[in-house]
Order: sequence, then C-alpha cells, then structure tokens
Amino acid sequence: MTRSRPTSGMICLAFGLLAGCSSDGTSQPPPMAASTQPLMDESVPPTARSACLAAVSNTANNGDVQITEMIFSEANSQVTVGVGPTRAPWRCLVSNSGVVANVMSMTNEGSL
Repeated sequence: MTRSRPTSGMICLAFGLLAGCSSDGTSQPPPMAASTQPLMDESVPPTARSACLAAVSNTANNGDVQITEMIFSEANSQVTVGVGPTRAPWRCLVSNSGVVANVMSMTNEGSL
C-alpha cells in the first residue's frame, strides 16, 4: 500500500488562516492592521466640542488644548483633548447639547 504525501495545497487548507494560505495553496500577505488614524466623527456637535475644550482647559489649568479624537453617541459623545505641547490626552464625556458629564486625564500619573 502506497501512502501519498500531503501537497502544499492540502497543508494550506489544513492550516488555513493560521498559515496565511489561500485555498489554491499560494501564500497571501497577512491582513492589514487597523488604521492608527484618530477617529474624528464630525457628527459631534460644535457645542459639545466647545464645552469639552473649555472643561478640559479649566480642569488642566492649561489653555493649550486641541481636539485629537471624537466619537459620537446619542447618549454622550466622547471627545479626546490633547493638552500642552506634548498633547497629553484627556477624555471628556459630553451631551450633544454641550453639558459635560465627565473630564478625566488619560495619562499614567503614577509614573510622574
């Protein structure tokens, strides 16, 4: 009795996604990583943006603030604000009418 050896196509089929092979036995590049671009959801109303900039500026006692990320939600939108020349991240939760619910530094202050 003769035993057949597995072909590259059979090996790729067996390992599928783990090996990064297609069903025809050819190798495929790994999937692209998720974008590292910040999310800037323009649906966040200008009123909410302004309220977060003011709240973070007051809380951080620093007028050098810039929005770095925005995520819209019907309940509370999230606005990430960079503070100072290094753009230290602060998170602001705000209603879409501009009422700030929470402001919080996202830096690891224990290492400072």
